[in-house]
Amino acid sequence: MATTTELVITAAIGYLLYQFLSFYYIRAKISHIPTIGSDSFIGSYISAWKLLFSDDSHIKEGYRKYAGQAFKMPNLTTSSRWLIVVNGNQMVDELRKAPSDALSFNETTLDVLQFDHLLGRHAHVPEFQVEVVRKQLTRAFSGRFAEIQDEIQESCNTYLPNGPEWKGLQAHKTLIHIVCRTTNRLFVGLPLCREPEYRQIQEDWTIQIMVTAHIVHMFPSILKPLVGKTISKVKTAAKKVEKFIGPTINERLEKYERLGEDWEGKPNDLITWLLDLAPQENRNVEDITVKLMLINFAAIHTTSLTLANALFDLASRPEYIKPLREEMEEIVKMHGWTKDAMGRMWKTDSFMKESSRMAGVGAISLGRKAVKDFTFSNGLTIPAGYTVATSSAGIHYDPNIYEDPDTFNGFRFSDMREKGSNEYDPLRHQMVSLDSTYLLFGHGRHACPGRFFAVNEVKAMLAHILINYDIKLPGDSREIPRGSWFAGSRAPHSTAEILFRKRQVE
Repeated sequence: MATTTELVITAAIGYLLYQFLSFYYIRAKISHIPTIGSDSFIGSYISAWKLLFSDDSHIKEGYRKYAGQAFKMPNLTTSSRWLIVVNGNQMVDELRKAPSDALSFNETTLDVLQFDHLLGRHAHVPEFQVEVVRKQLTRAFSGRFAEIQDEIQESCNTYLPNGPEWKGLQAHKTLIHIVCRTTNRLFVGLPLCREPEYRQIQEDWTIQIMVTAHIVHMFPSILKPLVGKTISKVKTAAKKVEKFIGPTINERLEKYERLGEDWEGKPNDLITWLLDLAPQENRNVEDITVKLMLINFAAIHTTSLTLANALFDLASRPEYIKPLREEMEEIVKMHGWTKDAMGRMWKTDSFMKESSRMAGVGAISLGRKAVKDFTFSNGLTIPAGYTVATSSAGIHYDPNIYEDPDTFNGFRFSDMREKGSNEYDPLRHQMVSLDSTYLLFGHGRHACPGRFFAVNEVKAMLAHILINYDIKLPGDSREIPRGSWFAGSRAPHSTAEILFRKRQVE
């Protein structure tokens, strides 16, 4: 009779043999696509681990080396363990237009964030929150701008110095507090947006999702459900949030039942918008809570990174402070703190867009998972089960698209808008516009639905901070601390400081 040790050894050998055969079976379908990194059994895993902690240099290498073509990279965060990257206007346009029943954005999201294992049944609840963001949230922002500005002011008073002495603050950690409070002023209003425990849950959950998803990726498929259930804090976090918003949801559900879909004094906030669009079977505390948290996840993460990048760029380039302040102060004086005023800040918009072009939040965009074979017009086939994307890092640094792309030019896009030859041009170069040459928000039907809210919110925060505070880097440095990369995503240095002081206006 076999000993326990012999059984373990036999199981291990069997597993390794299965992995070996599976690897070459999967690779065979895309062996004709050139590789960045190794494509051998052991070498690909080594390359995948290296790429996990690498910056965008390998993506840029593939973009330059295989211009107008495709390449593949070993990858630990896709189900096939490969990422196919397509280059060139024609392939990017076809990727953008590909039908969802062939190349799926939703399947990519489920795969990358491991939502099946972290959210359980909530991973497949209809995504009615997307329409809420695209419609109700975007429409409400203009009429609620005064509340947004009030929260920006109050949160800056709380987290930034109120005196004339310079004070160093960890930028990203500080700014995420301001972003979370301001965002939730619109989402859930006062006083909940200022409740420390509620705010902390939303901030932490944003980070937990990313970290936990990448941990789950490291395990074999058979173990992922167990690992996800064991380490996921989604249910715990949701229960804590339910403590704050559960009674409100139940109260409104009772009014829907008693008074119909509309009643006098019906609140205009995220909870109402979610209830309005939720299918009947999802009109309950648990589903609405998770949807609210998912919207917070999307809003807080990208917005805080974009604001931090812009402030680091501004602190390291003080020559931009005066012209941006002049624009901000002049427009606010004429139009007040309004959404309309934000739209008139062309230089501010340009500075933010240039900051995101060079720093951004990731190296790839337009990620799609093939749910059936998809063939591009040049004959390249993406087999079912494989993930394809394009290189936003390559595009954003392409000298054929951007003049002197390695040099920061804060007014690059405002100059383009001013030189526009027709009515369309000024709109084309603003930050929220979708374009195949600028992919911060994606492109096509699955582009970020909250980009209008996010851009105007960041613009309002940046304007308030610059008008009311002086900023600089420690030691008057002109060099931004190096950001961190993980799994193709970028974040500013987690502990790097910016010095703030209250501006003394004579």
